[in-house]
Amino acid sequence: MSQLTPSIGRSVESILQKANMDYVWMDRNGGLCCGRPLLMAGRMDEARQIARKNEEIIRKSQADTLLVSCPICYKMFKEEYELPGIQVIHYSEFFNDLVKKGKLKITKSDVCYVFHDPCELGRGCGIYDAPRKLIGQAACISEADKTRNESICCGGSLGSITLGFAQREAMTKAALENLYTSKADAIATACPLCLATFARYADRPVHDLAEILDAQSLPKQ
Repeated sequence: MSQLTPSIGRSVESILQKANMDYVWMDRNGGLCCGRPLLMAGRMDEARQIARKNEEIIRKSQADTLLVSCPICYKMFKEEYELPGIQVIHYSEFFNDLVKKGKLKITKSDVCYVFHDPCELGRGCGIYDAPRKLIGQAACISEADKTRNESICCGGSLGSITLGFAQREAMTKAALENLYTSKADAIATACPLCLATFARYADRPVHDLAEILDAQSLPKQ
C-alpha cells in the first residue's frame, strides 16, 4: 500500500533527511509484499516464503531498525517475522522519539485535524497516543465521537474480503460521518489504505501523518 501512495514515502524520506538519519530503502525498487494478504487467504506456505525472503533482505542491510509506515505491514513484521536484534517500529512512534530527542523540529499550523485510528494500528497494535501527540505539535487537533478502540473501520480493510462494494462504501461513509462530528478542517490518518479509501469520498482534505509532519518540520541546520 505504501508503494501505491508515493507521497507518504517522499514525506518519510524528507523527515529522515531533516533529522540527519542514516537510512536505506528496503523497497525502493518495488520490494516484496509483507505476506499478510496471502496469510489471510490461508496460503501459509507462500506467506512464509515471502517472509523468509524479506528477512534475508533486512538482515543483509545491516540495519538495526525496521521503520514501517503501513500498520498492516507493521503488525505482520512484529508478529510473524523472525528478526532478532532488529527493532520493528511504526513511524508514529519513531518520529515521536525524534521530536523528544530534539532531532526533529516541528512548527504549528492553524489547521485543525481529526485523527482517524486505523484498525491495525489502534485495535491491532494498541498505538493511539503517538500519532495524536505529533499532530498536536504540528497543528490543532479535535476528536470525533467514536475514537480509539471504538473507531469505525475505513471500509478498505484487507480483513473484509467477504464484503461487496456497496457494503464497503457504506462503511467508509459511516466512518467519515463520525469524523465530521469533530468539526475539523481536515482528516489525518497513519495508514496508506485508510488514506486512499477516505480520499475517494471525503468532503475535506485527507492527509497522512508523515505528510503533515513534513510540511511543518524545519529543514536540517
